[in-house]
Amino acid sequence: MAELPESVDRDILEGRSILAVKTIREAGGCSLHQAVDFYHQRYGELHPQPDAARETPRPRLLRFEQDGSLVVLEGLQDGQKPET
Repeated sequence: MAELPESVDRDILEGRSILAVKTIREAGGCSLHQAVDFYHQRYGELHPQPDAARETPRPRLLRFEQDGSLVVLEGLQDGQKPET
């Protein structure tokens, strides 16, 4: 694909996807489908998934105490009861 203006990355980072796709189409002379594919590829490069985001979330239990505070218990195993 032809070299794209820096505004494409800026638009992607700031959430202006329609403007980014429009600029990609105009600069690259490509179809809408190709521009959207390139947008998704570039979005993934600019917003890499941290390893922690790929992990399976751990179970959590939320409990309100009598004083009105909220207690979050994380990492409970299946069938395990929280300590009281």
